[in-house]
Amino acid sequence: MTSVPSLPRIAHTDDRASNYSMSFTDVLLLAIRWLHAVAAVAWVGGGIFYFLVLRPSIRASAAQGVPGYAEAGKRFRHLVGTAMAVLIITGAVLTISRLTSEYGGLPYIVVLAIKVGMALYMFYLARFHLRPGRIDEAGEGAGWLRKAYRMATGATTVLVLGVIVFLLADILASLVEQSLKS
Repeated sequence: MTSVPSLPRIAHTDDRASNYSMSFTDVLLLAIRWLHAVAAVAWVGGGIFYFLVLRPSIRASAAQGVPGYAEAGKRFRHLVGTAMAVLIITGAVLTISRLTSEYGGLPYIVVLAIKVGMALYMFYLARFHLRPGRIDEAGEGAGWLRKAYRMATGATTVLVLGVIVFLLADILASLVEQSLKS
């Protein structure tokens, strides 16, 4: 098996840090991790913008008969589709990388499984349940079971899960940091 050439060492004042050089694989994984984070921020941050700014504007414009916000919704849906593709590809690479490393203990695997499960449910909802132009999630006059179903499959659920997935990502980073200290 051939080795990948290392990047030049960067001088540091800390002796432990100066003995570390990044391989091509390390740089590639860093770029993949960065793309993964940017896609997640775009999707979840866009969701927050949607709920705090765009959705109230759509409702106000619809009440006044002003068109134009439907286009913004279509563009956001395109952003979500792109983010999902990037997250699936980069997430698969990062999962394999971490699980084949020495830092993937049982607590890491359990938290990762929960995070991946929530992310897959988000992808499912975004792809198959959220319809363009749908604003209200529970609907007026619907029965409690229908309201519960629509809440569990609505855009608010996707946003809440996205925020929780971010928390789980921080927990995973913390678990890796703890394993590096021991």
